[in-house]
Amino acid sequence: MIGKQTLISILGGLCYVLPIMAQESAVEGMREATHQVIQGRIDREKQEIYQYLDSVKSSGNNRQEDSAITEDEIQLVRKLKAIEREVPLNYSPQVKSLISKYTSNNYNPYMCRMMGLGQYYFPMFDRIMDEVGVPRELKYLSVVESSLNPRDISSAGATGLWQLMYYEAKTYNLTVDSYTDQRMDPIASSYAIAKILKEAYQEYGDWLLAIASYNGGKGAVGRAIKRSGKDKPTFWDIAPYLTQQTQNYIPKFIAMTYAMKYAEENDINAADTELSLRTQALDINKRISLNQIATALDVSKETLRALNPSFKKNILNGTEEAPLRLVLPVLDKKIATEELYAALNTPIPTSVLASSGTNEPTELLKDGKYKVKVGETFASVAEKFEVTVQDIKSWNNLRGNKIVPGQNLLIKKEDNFVNAKLAHNAEKSVKKSQQRAASRTAYYVVKKGDTLSQIADKNGVSVSRLKSDNDLNGSRIKPGMKLKVSKK
Repeated sequence: MIGKQTLISILGGLCYVLPIMAQESAVEGMREATHQVIQGRIDREKQEIYQYLDSVKSSGNNRQEDSAITEDEIQLVRKLKAIEREVPLNYSPQVKSLISKYTSNNYNPYMCRMMGLGQYYFPMFDRIMDEVGVPRELKYLSVVESSLNPRDISSAGATGLWQLMYYEAKTYNLTVDSYTDQRMDPIASSYAIAKILKEAYQEYGDWLLAIASYNGGKGAVGRAIKRSGKDKPTFWDIAPYLTQQTQNYIPKFIAMTYAMKYAEENDINAADTELSLRTQALDINKRISLNQIATALDVSKETLRALNPSFKKNILNGTEEAPLRLVLPVLDKKIATEELYAALNTPIPTSVLASSGTNEPTELLKDGKYKVKVGETFASVAEKFEVTVQDIKSWNNLRGNKIVPGQNLLIKKEDNFVNAKLAHNAEKSVKKSQQRAASRTAYYVVKKGDTLSQIADKNGVSVSRLKSDNDLNGSRIKPGMKLKVSKK
């Protein structure tokens, strides 16, 4: 017989165990319910993707005899949607094919270089696109356009990272002259392309249409929209009415965006490049030599040229009214400030300016015609004479995109006195620079009790500069000595 106290203990234990079991059962029920909700969402998403793929495969140019939908395609659409922000990243069989190409082993070295160059260019593009108000993912257009080569020039004359035409450069106030082509300047050209794309989006209300107009022209997109018969068509609605080049352009952009976003899982790692990731910029309001700057910094001329691709002749031709940006690498070692100061303030000899202008029109034209050399294109000839490709074609009644060595091209340059004018301006500039240099030099007579450091502080120069200017080996000076002091 169970005693009263024992019975109470047993019942109390049961009362304690039953709530725990009830709690565990409730938790398990919640887990099951959550799992069912998640699974339901996955199933619905998969069904939506399935229906989307079915419509893509059975429509327009994408119609396929074998329209079976694979699990790989479903996963590909899901991954595209996961990285989609403002710009639609639609699937198409061509997008799938290009993704396979860009993530293949054969393409890996190229993609690794793009990632390496992107470490320098992409943060710059992101900042500018944020400032102008366009989606950051549009930066990948630069890879499709130029393979991140700021000096790339197409057969039609499109130039730079974004392949801007001459008329676009003029429309968006980019400098294009004998010394500078800001279509090759990463910052200046990026502001221009961001504005171009934003204006196109404001017109079409669709980023893919804006991108298509950038590639094929607004006129072509406008005509394609009319032919589609739709009030608010998508790119895919008008694609059949566009050129093959523009039809291919959007899939290339989408596939490149995917490859860049999923670089790590496809073993695409940033390769080392010639670009320094740590840089500083100076605004230059005079004419200076990049070679002198390279020597002062003890860096290669190629490194400095890579950071400053818009300067054509290794000469930066800045003015007070229009200063130009010089990008310099930030070196781990201490930069020789005095040497850099001297390079920035040393006039360029007339001989250097003359040699930099040897390819000016008067020396190249014979009876108003230019004889094409091996390796030259419409674009390179147009750049040489500071005209457009369209001008050359018009003057010579040409329609194609090819020229051959030995071919004579009519060049209607009215300023055939340009060489003499350049030489005169160069000589005048050098004289002015020498006068300015002289005006920056003063003399100080040493007084009793003076030291080199005191004189240097008074005149805002360094002790090493004082020694250099006055051929002093030590720090000893005597009252009455006349010291040359270079002012800033």
